[in-house]
Amino acid sequence: MKKIILLLSLFIGLSSIAQDATKRFALLNEYKVKDMDIFRKNFPVNDAFARKSYEGIMENRAVHTSETGNLYNFSFVDGDENLGKFITKRGTTNGKFREVNPKIAEENSNNTDGAWRRSTWIRVNELEFLPADFKMEDYNFRKIVIRTVPANEQEAFEKQQLQQHELGLKIGVKYLSVTWRAVDGYPTNTYLTILPDNSILDFYTHYADRQQKRNNSKEFNDSMKTGVKSNIIRIDHLSRVH
Repeated sequence: MKKIILLLSLFIGLSSIAQDATKRFALLNEYKVKDMDIFRKNFPVNDAFARKSYEGIMENRAVHTSETGNLYNFSFVDGDENLGKFITKRGTTNGKFREVNPKIAEENSNNTDGAWRRSTWIRVNELEFLPADFKMEDYNFRKIVIRTVPANEQEAFEKQQLQQHELGLKIGVKYLSVTWRAVDGYPTNTYLTILPDNSILDFYTHYADRQQKRNNSKEFNDSMKTGVKSNIIRIDHLSRVH
């Protein structure tokens, strides 16, 4: 209970950090399983239950496998009020699932390999580079980059990322990405960037073209030599399950 109260207090205080009227939060569960076949067999039941449980609160949900063996379970909610509702409801959802699906719950529990890691992220709206008609289900691959920056240089880092994106557009570099800032579960000077594409082959085919354009631009290369330095703590390739 103390944990929930602390989190809710922190989220309420986010209004001083993110002034944009549209706040989107990503609640992420990271974990591993012993047998992926068991996970895939039970996933439709788990997914349907979660979507029904958070109906009207959760905007969307996406679950991924990854090359590192982690499962990444993203739940997206809009606004402080829905975030509070989601966190409060999350405390009882697992228990209700066990009541309704005891055999599957037991199988899932036995299949978990190690501890879960929960984290919450707020979207940096200025660093969302997605088309207006973007649909998550149209993109089955995602590259993620998790990095930290000096705590006293976060604003400068975000401005730098925007400037580099605009410079990239100037030289013909186009890509989809959205960047999130950690609220809970990771240090708050941690950023998560998600880059969706149709497939890993498409991503790296496009990546090679983008890199060539960057390498041929003196202005872009000069911009990379200055500014805030970030520390990349993880790069992973994700394949969407649903």
